[in-house]
Amino acid sequence: MSTLFLQQLIMSVVVAGTWITLATMVSEKLGSKVGGMIANLPSTILVSLFFIGLTQDPEFAAEAAITVPLGMFFSTIFLYVFVSLVPKGLFAALGGGLSAWIILALLSSYFQETGRITWTILYFSGAIGTYLLAEKVLKIPSMGKIKSNHSIQQLLFRALFAGSVVGTAVLFARAGSAFWAGLFSSFPATMLSAMVILTMSAGHPFARATGKIMLLASTNIVIYSFSAGYLFPLVGLWWGTLLAYVISAAWVYFLKPLFDRGI
Repeated sequence: MSTLFLQQLIMSVVVAGTWITLATMVSEKLGSKVGGMIANLPSTILVSLFFIGLTQDPEFAAEAAITVPLGMFFSTIFLYVFVSLVPKGLFAALGGGLSAWIILALLSSYFQETGRITWTILYFSGAIGTYLLAEKVLKIPSMGKIKSNHSIQQLLFRALFAGSVVGTAVLFARAGSAFWAGLFSSFPATMLSAMVILTMSAGHPFARATGKIMLLASTNIVIYSFSAGYLFPLVGLWWGTLLAYVISAAWVYFLKPLFDRGI
């Protein structure tokens, strides 16, 4: 295991663990809409693509970013299955969601040459479609803030759990071609961690409400991947990462009126 990859692994665990812990706390204190928008800002993919660029080169990272819309489509299906099944129990939701992701990932290996445009259309159709299903068919209501007091031990558990899930995804992303690197860099580690933590701490209705927002807010990750893929070869990894993050955060901000209207 190279020094750079070990740094990536440690950074992924620390950044994602801290980010998801803070995001779930914000969700509990400010409500499911704000929490859902914040939780899905780039974290795992930011670290993954950055270190792919360091260990390979910026062009390889840009190539890996091509697969991200496909991976995010799978992640969106995972999240929709989770919020649909979580009233039946946490294990049923996790089992159903992960089974859907694995099956879709295996099937995708036969369509590696399909291309970014088709995958992007597929993703945005899935993100918009599942959000509308959650809003109009499942009728998942948004929820306001809830009372929550967490001990240091509880917060450390959140960070360690989320970090370990993300670290596992990073280990898988290291193996294989740019196709699989991009696919695993968009594994729903953040979604999975946030949903498990919120289900255990705030109850499944609140987790569903936050997950509903995350379905559409996840579009910012695809925006990030497009921006990073374009910017990395032009301005380098550091500036490309920063500018792509600003663009994705601005995208989430412009989505806020849609969430406020419940569209």
